[in-house]
Amino acid sequence: MHGRERLLTTLGGARADRVPIAPFLYCNSVYEMFQHKPQIETFWDPPDFDIIEKFVQYCDYFGFDVLHTLGSVWDFGMSTFCDRSVVSCAENWDVTITDNRQPDAMHRTVTIRTPGGDLRFSENYKRSSTYLIVSAPEEHLIKTRKDFELFRKYAPSGDDMDCSLIRRARKAVGDKGLVVANTGGVFTYLAAFRKLDQAYIDPVEDEGFYREMMEYFLERTIRRDRKMVEAGADVIEVAGHLVGSMAGPQFASKYVMEYEKRLIAAVRETGALVIFHNCGDAAKVMHLYNDLPIHCWGYLTPPPFGYGS
Repeated sequence: MHGRERLLTTLGGARADRVPIAPFLYCNSVYEMFQHKPQIETFWDPPDFDIIEKFVQYCDYFGFDVLHTLGSVWDFGMSTFCDRSVVSCAENWDVTITDNRQPDAMHRTVTIRTPGGDLRFSENYKRSSTYLIVSAPEEHLIKTRKDFELFRKYAPSGDDMDCSLIRRARKAVGDKGLVVANTGGVFTYLAAFRKLDQAYIDPVEDEGFYREMMEYFLERTIRRDRKMVEAGADVIEVAGHLVGSMAGPQFASKYVMEYEKRLIAAVRETGALVIFHNCGDAAKVMHLYNDLPIHCWGYLTPPPFGYGS
């Protein structure tokens, strides 16, 4: 079997010629292997370094089956250097970006004008090591119900995405493996736009408002995932770690899992496989994953780094 057959067979629940070996790899591993120092603005796709091809070379060197996790659209965390579907100007959606740059860090503020009022969010980028750039929101876009209503009414649909990395990965992988496009689970996607502690409080303070937001981001995520499959993704990797690592089983079962089930079912309807991504602790909610229609759960890390997984 070649890598593609081996992975498809295993994820389909059948026995392959051997156990596939396909660790989750991120950009920094590839950069370190080939000694390339990325820049903040082009971390996910440098103009002078083909990270898509180099990912496959990395796997070839170690004899891995290729699960190409870098063939993706890296904006579900609101990173504006990836796909720019939220921060591109559109009808009734006027975007202004202001940057405060330092040698190895940057603060970005995004202001959006709509006919009903303004929206704003900001994010920080930092070089945490020679080969890794990290980002984190400082001010979230949805702070109030009005913010959500403006976003729901005027924001671009979300599936006007640049899927070029997916198409390039499809070409680079060939029969060596599968292309994996990363996406947020519904709660994770909501938390990209709304502060995480507030997202945990919302169901208690105003369950109706919380469920309105979850329904909206469910449909938005489904549209985006369909677009990624159309572009060539074999697998959609759904990020559920904000529930698995931080919330208890009661919160997850009452407020989250029904949306994740519907998302995963919609992805499966496209013919794509589904990996449910839960890095970090998951012991308290792991039993809930039995009810998710997934093909694989990742990832298990031994103690002390993944204690409770």
